[in-house]
Amino acid sequence: MKRRDLAKLYFPDMSDVEAVRSLRRWIEGCPQLMSALDELSMPYKKCRILSARQVRIIMEYLGDP
Repeated sequence: MKRRDLAKLYFPDMSDVEAVRSLRRWIEGCPQLMSALDELSMPYKKCRILSARQVRIIMEYLGDP
């Protein structure tokens, strides 16, 4: 799933750029989530496409959009 698409699920009223920034702030504001993403050994910050596992972990910590 594209990071932009996930961000738009959480922030449907924002532009794509604003939604991605807001999602990034939410993720960075949750140290447990950042730790869980780091444990996957998949680069989260640099990728535009998130794996199913990354999306599942984000939704687990942030709740369903």
